[in-house]
Amino acid sequence: MIAKLYLIVPCYNEAKVLPVTAALFLEEMQRLVRNGKVHKDSRICFVNDGSSDETWKIIQALAKEHASVTGISLSRNRGHQNALLAGLMECADVCDITISIDCDGQD
Repeated sequence: MIAKLYLIVPCYNEAKVLPVTAALFLEEMQRLVRNGKVHKDSRICFVNDGSSDETWKIIQALAKEHASVTGISLSRNRGHQNALLAGLMECADVCDITISIDCDGQD
C-alpha cells in the first residue's frame, strides 16, 4: 500500500514568495507520485495564518488550479506553531504521513 502524504505549509504574509515555492512543492509532489513513493491523492495543505496581504487569495487560486492543493485560513494571526497544529489537525484523519515545511522552502 502506498502512503498518502500531506505537506503542511504554514503561511503568514507570503504573497511574494508563495507563487515561487508553491510551484516547487507541486513539482516535488508530482515527482513523488510519478515515482510511486506516495499515493496519487497526496496533498499540499497551505495554512493561512491571518495574513494581511494576498496570501489567502493565492492559496485559493492554487487550490482551484491544482487538485493536489488544499488550504485553510485562520481567522486571525495565531502564530507559526498554532497554524502548523491547525494544519495537522485538519489533515490527521485523511493521510498516513505529514511533513511540515516553511513557506519559504528553506527547511
